[in-house]
Amino acid sequence: MRLSPQALRLLDSFALRAKRSFYGMRQGAHRSQRRGHGVEFAEYRQYEIGDNPRAIDWNLYSRSDKLYIKRYLEEENVAVYIVIDGSRSLTHSALRIKWDLAASIASAASYVALATQDPVMISVLGGPVSPRYWGGKAFAPLNQFLDQASEIVVGDDSVELDLPRESRSAAARVKFPGICVFISDFLYPLEIVSEVLAPFRARNMEIHAVQLLTRAELELEGEKSGAVLIDSETGATQGIEISQATSRRYSDLITRHNAQVREHCLGARVSYTQAILEQEETVEDRAIKTVGDMGLFV
Repeated sequence: MRLSPQALRLLDSFALRAKRSFYGMRQGAHRSQRRGHGVEFAEYRQYEIGDNPRAIDWNLYSRSDKLYIKRYLEEENVAVYIVIDGSRSLTHSALRIKWDLAASIASAASYVALATQDPVMISVLGGPVSPRYWGGKAFAPLNQFLDQASEIVVGDDSVELDLPRESRSAAARVKFPGICVFISDFLYPLEIVSEVLAPFRARNMEIHAVQLLTRAELELEGEKSGAVLIDSETGATQGIEISQATSRRYSDLITRHNAQVREHCLGARVSYTQAILEQEETVEDRAIKTVGDMGLFV
């Protein structure tokens, strides 16, 4: 997975901005839940034996005759966990462009996070799990991991994943709650959508759900007789006659499903972004636009 120099220059204008504060692993650029020696004032606390006398606010003491110390907000890094749905609706060879888009979004988001010294870890549900990457020099190894993941998960055979179980396994690897970017097409029942996001909500993470779709998935083209639908997960086939009425019905159903996914995410305080790859668009252009639309990178 390689982003062009032009794309990287565009990404250089972005910076990761968490909406919430978290406990970090190292000093960084984000407001932490810890109180200490940062720049931004947090609160006063009554002086206790053992506190550094230099932290005492002597002006406050002159007015109140009581000893208080100033506490400041620490600035630390934020752990970024990128989760990619490895089910066949994204990884089947016939749908390879969706996997490429998912990997490109993961790569672009990682580039921005690594530039601000935030650690990145990638989990492919039903596939490989990366080590934790740190710093700008880790961008090349991270892309090598995405290339290797492509070789492992993309294929023609039928694969049925227990997505809720895979999601629980991925969430169990989280040591420091932070930001979770969950990339999927979410083309499964709404209760499964809830189950795959729940483990990361339980870890008190800031979740950004990215729904990947192609224009062809939203609109059936033309009228066809004797068409055969193939389930990319199970390999099951179903003959179908595609008429104008069928196309309208399909469009209504998938539009309603996507609206329900969005409503569920917003109701669960999960940020939601829809990324639709248009026929005239390149994967890289859509990936960069999606990163800008997420509200996580400013």
